[in-house]
Amino acid sequence: MSAIRVRRGMRPAVVSIAATLLVTLSGCGGKHEKRDYAVPHSLCGIPVGSETLTSFLPGGRKLTTKQKLSDTWGMRCEVRVDSRLVAQTSLQWLADAPNTLYFVGRQNNSKLDHRADNGRFLYSGWEGFGETRNCTSEKLLGAHLFTAFQMESPDHQDADAMKQLITEFTNAVEKTDICKEGKPFPR
Repeated sequence: MSAIRVRRGMRPAVVSIAATLLVTLSGCGGKHEKRDYAVPHSLCGIPVGSETLTSFLPGGRKLTTKQKLSDTWGMRCEVRVDSRLVAQTSLQWLADAPNTLYFVGRQNNSKLDHRADNGRFLYSGWEGFGETRNCTSEKLLGAHLFTAFQMESPDHQDADAMKQLITEFTNAVEKTDICKEGKPFPR
């Protein structure tokens, strides 16, 4: 092995560089903040794969969910960590909606570069949209039920994980009474 020789005049520079590296590397830990909360197995009553969801959630002390109804046609679930909105899921009945692409066209700023199951699922690294199978509401003009799972920050992106998340979420919605009975959302 050869020894690294440092000239006397370079010692302060080496110490300075080492100190800068230490400060820089310690600042990189922000994305791996500690979670004091348990990652939920469901969001507003709809089961989710907590292992898949974990990679998208930030550190913090407390996770809360709140269901919000827009009308009998739509419902969303807000996910907050320490009062900060971090994710949102949506269920939306749409009449005359031929596919997921039509549903996504109603969303703002969606840049979906992946598709699965012949376009049934459209997703990116931080948001996904899906169409349920056999979820039709005769009470709402024969509307079909669509799903969305959107992270509020694109800081962490993982297209494979989002595909799994929107697929699992949509499949779980298909097993609910909302789907099976074609129920409008309560006001």
